[in-house]
Amino acid sequence: MDPTGELLSLTSADYKTYQSVFNKNFNVGNYADEGVFTDDQASIYVKSPTLQPYVQKAIDKWNTALGTTVFTLGTAQNHSLTLGFGNGQSEGWDGVFDGDSVQVDYYDFHDRTYPYGPMPLPSSQTIQIKLSTDDTDVDGAAEGMAATRVKQSAATHRDTSAHYLTTTVSGTPTELLENYWVGVITHELGHALGLDHTPYFQDIMAAPASTEDGQSQENAKYDWTTYKDSDNVQGGALTATLSQRDIDRAKLTKLLGYW
Repeated sequence: MDPTGELLSLTSADYKTYQSVFNKNFNVGNYADEGVFTDDQASIYVKSPTLQPYVQKAIDKWNTALGTTVFTLGTAQNHSLTLGFGNGQSEGWDGVFDGDSVQVDYYDFHDRTYPYGPMPLPSSQTIQIKLSTDDTDVDGAAEGMAATRVKQSAATHRDTSAHYLTTTVSGTPTELLENYWVGVITHELGHALGLDHTPYFQDIMAAPASTEDGQSQENAKYDWTTYKDSDNVQGGALTATLSQRDIDRAKLTKLLGYW
């Protein structure tokens, strides 16, 4: 699921001819509304000053990884993408992308015990992540089961499961919470770039199941119901870290004309 080597150096005619093949095999698609990207860039208007530093960090991650300015901060008068708070409680998401907007759940963002539980954690703590097998998931779900509660991946439903993955988190309370919400926003901007989910916990675009509202995601190489990583891998969304697979897939969506 990682397009490398010659797959990133084909002709424009090749990408046009085999677009559907690339979409299927690398879990990508054209998800941003028309006009979100102009000259390969999107301008983001951040509706809440509270979110702006988190958005800036997410922007910097993508711009640095891709070696180009793909996201910039815009204004209320001049922007192509909006980002602000919303209510994700009823549908169970932390973040959601909707063509030309990103929303972050207001309530969990302002809950200082979310997603890790009461702070502070020990300097380095191994936690168990509960993996989702529920077909009603939107963007996957994971909840901590060892004295903490954790949901991995943006836009999640709260659900139950009998599958677990072990990972280690470390840092100050401020660092842990900042990384989580930067990871949520980075994940949603990944959708704007044309990236759908992967079954790899280390990816910023990870989700433990390929189903959304009981249906397989639009573009998926195969269905999955649990992460394919082994235990003790760093979660991309938990640490706000882009994997090489995230970066290569974003380079592919550029070549396919999705941003």
